[in-house]
Amino acid sequence: MWCIVFFSLFAYAAQTASDSCPVETSPAKAVVPFGGSFTATCKALSDQVEGMGWESSSGGTGLQQGVTNITLHVDSLRDWRLNAVCFANLKDGSQCTHQFPITTYKMPDSVTIDGWIENEPQKEGLTFILHCKVIQVAPIREVMVEWFKGNRSIGLATQGKIENKEPINATFGHLMTVFREDDGTQVWCEARLDFGPSGPILPVVSSEPQKLFVLYPPTFNETHTNLSLPIGGNMTLNCSASGNPPPRYSWTLPVPLMLETENQPVLTSSFQHPGTYQCTAANSLGATTKLFTVSEAPRDWTTFAAVVGVFLALGVLLIIGGLLFVTPQGTFSFNKGSYSRGRPTSGPV
Repeated sequence: MWCIVFFSLFAYAAQTASDSCPVETSPAKAVVPFGGSFTATCKALSDQVEGMGWESSSGGTGLQQGVTNITLHVDSLRDWRLNAVCFANLKDGSQCTHQFPITTYKMPDSVTIDGWIENEPQKEGLTFILHCKVIQVAPIREVMVEWFKGNRSIGLATQGKIENKEPINATFGHLMTVFREDDGTQVWCEARLDFGPSGPILPVVSSEPQKLFVLYPPTFNETHTNLSLPIGGNMTLNCSASGNPPPRYSWTLPVPLMLETENQPVLTSSFQHPGTYQCTAANSLGATTKLFTVSEAPRDWTTFAAVVGVFLALGVLLIIGGLLFVTPQGTFSFNKGSYSRGRPTSGPV
């Protein structure tokens, strides 16, 4: 129990000393690839500093008296847990320290969608877990994985609670529900090391895109259409439906027709019979029906009235002609007004 209290007090005192030590480092921290090099300078901020130095397993300098700044240089960083401390000896005989944060990183060897079989059918509405596997990356707490579907970001994932500093393999999951609009869409994940706004901007590593293959039952844009029989022309009944697998078609007609209907989404003919034409689209996930109600075309009463008017006019003309030019004996004469019965209407020949 006393040991725990002693070490706690020691850690607190060291932290207080580090926070109050009159030195600063440039840069404030180092983010270095494994095997890379870096340089950091520790500078005194007070004239009370008599000597300075770097304590480090790589590039340490030891104490140097009478200096106001001192440099730490590492040619090749090979330590995943390198600890570097700038210390200063003060004129009052005390010593203070400043911890210099160093992060050693490694880009992933590869990024894959684990357990995915390309073009494996997924039923519409199914929710499943996608796994993005990141191979040999460090540090894992700084890794961010982003999921994409059809050039649209659909999710982010991290494992910030894991403190491993050495490279490890990690799997990031994402729940996804598929819809018919996703059929043929590509899905992939990207992994990047994110050290915040003050850290380096590193390239992302992407998985190979995989294509979604979504199964769904047939559907129509509309399930009932009203049509009129054509006069002297063809009519088209379009029963095309969306569905995956592609649907097959069958027809029920009001009368038998000399027409091929087996698995035909579109019928074109000079239909002569009104009634209900029924089309069914079906695949392994379901079936749906569309109705075409075909009625006789309305009569063209304008043309009919014109024909009747012509005959009426001819009848009136015939009646008037009869009154003016037909004689009482039933003969036709343009001189009906000068005709007298029993008298010739002209002189001797």
